[in-house]
Formats: sequence, C-alpha cells, structure tokens
Amino acid sequence: MGLDAELQEVRDVMRARELFPEAVYTHQRSDFRGVELPVDSAVLAGLLPIALAAEEDLKGDVLARAVEVLRPAVWGQLAWMGLSWPAVPELNLGPEYARTGVQACFNTDANLEPATGHTVYVHVYPDDEDRARHLARMIGKDVVGPPEHGW
Repeated sequence: MGLDAELQEVRDVMRARELFPEAVYTHQRSDFRGVELPVDSAVLAGLLPIALAAEEDLKGDVLARAVEVLRPAVWGQLAWMGLSWPAVPELNLGPEYARTGVQACFNTDANLEPATGHTVYVHVYPDDEDRARHLARMIGKDVVGPPEHGW
C-alpha cells in the first residue's frame, strides 16, 4: 500500500513521523526520512508544507495509522498496487495481473491536482471498463465517470 499526503501543520508532521518514521518527507526539493526530520518545532515550521510518501505492507494497524495521517492532510491518497483481478466468466473476462490497483484520493484527483471530496479509482487494463463496472457492482456502487488515463 502506498500513502501520500500533504501536511501543513507542525503537529501533523510530528504525528506522521511517529506513525511512519521510515516514510519520505519532502519539502520543496529536499527529501528526509522521518527519523531525519528536525525535532525542533520552529525549524520544522519553516519547512511547511511537507509531503509524505510511504510504502507499507498491509499488516497490523497500517490502515488505522494511514487514516490518522490523512484526516488532517490538505490532500492525500491511499493506493493498493500489484493486485490481481480474478476471472469474471459471466463477462468473458479472464484473470488480470497487469495494470491492477485501487486508488482512493482525498481532496485531489489521481494526478494529485486539487479536487473536492474523494474519489476511488479502479485501475484496469485499457478498454476493460466492464471489469471496473463489475468491481463497483460487487460493493453496491457504479462507475460515475468516464475512463481516465492513470498509472
């Protein structure tokens, strides 16, 4: 799972550093690991805003920690990559192992451009909208927009 977020408050960066100490924190063009960030809050304030990028295995409380970082973030996203979509025989779709993933974006779109609210993107092979619609129906939803180019 990947987590990306922009943080504008010192307390939010300090909490994120506790939760994801090995994440990469970026200020303009400088990257720091969480453990390398300044501990002095005045120095840290001079680096704001800070973007966080973390990759974590889905075990333990990683989702709860991610939500805690996302809650105060200006924008953020969770992305699950390297999934495999099962076959859907009723739609004549075999299993898919390439271009698979789910991306939940908060106050941003899939390209990290500002957007209102949140959107969940399902990444499927190009021209495989039937699979995306099928996946949405499995959770009682529907595709709400046209296909977009993604990762």
